[in-house]
Amino acid sequence: MLNLDDPIWKTFNGGYRIPYDASLPLRKLETINDENEINKILRELWQELHHQGDVDLASYFAMPHLIRIAKSKKLKQYDIPALVATIEIQRHLNNPTIPKNYAEDYLNGIKEIIDVIKLNQSLPWDKTYATCAAAAIIAVNGQPALANIIFDLDEEGIAEKFEKFLELYDEFDEWFNLNTKTH
Repeated sequence: MLNLDDPIWKTFNGGYRIPYDASLPLRKLETINDENEINKILRELWQELHHQGDVDLASYFAMPHLIRIAKSKKLKQYDIPALVATIEIQRHLNNPTIPKNYAEDYLNGIKEIIDVIKLNQSLPWDKTYATCAAAAIIAVNGQPALANIIFDLDEEGIAEKFEKFLELYDEFDEWFNLNTKTH
């Protein structure tokens, strides 16, 4: 994992495809305990590391650190698995690749999102947290397209429409099987 004090952070692009030094908010996140400040930093990371489907090297190098910090501070915000899932989904879609000498650290580091999610294991999950947690687990385990579908199911009314579709599909399938066997 790249040290947060390494000057190379200043050269990495963020989601806007311009340089963004993610080490600065990550170092700040390590030292603060105020919930409002933590949420402010998480919003900044959301805005800077991902923009309209674009992610870049700052996004990749930041994720293992964000997860490490979340684990050590026992952060439970849904933003953390949501951001990890989003970056991992977008990494596979027309975005720069992770440098080969860092890929193993990145892939091992993001899988630790499961430890962050476990922090909320005993708490009731609302729909948003459940969606983000599921998407993150699925994305870091090599299924970004499926993780993206999970995110889509969180949109207002989509899950209910999907359930209705499945009911209609089952009815059609049953009808189709009955009618094709008789002909």
